[in-house]
Amino acid sequence: MTNRDLIKAQQFAKSILLEVLTNDTLKNIDNFGDLHDHCDANCLGGACEPGHWLHDDPMEHAIIDEAQSIVSSVLGVINAHHPDDEE
Repeated sequence: MTNRDLIKAQQFAKSILLEVLTNDTLKNIDNFGDLHDHCDANCLGGACEPGHWLHDDPMEHAIIDEAQSIVSSVLGVINAHHPDDEE
């Protein structure tokens, strides 16, 4: 993956996160995989929209995979439970 592809993945992750964090249910999920229990997570960030910019990119799948990893990392940090929170 080139630096340009990584930037694309970061941009796509940002669009996914904006959608997730503005949804009262989704914003409490701590990883991308669990989003599938509440929505078609692969369509977040507009990925399923006809003409989405990713569809023309030969690195589409690698960019999507990287973006989903970024989203999981960010959600894990945002929704992490600290042991002191349990008291």
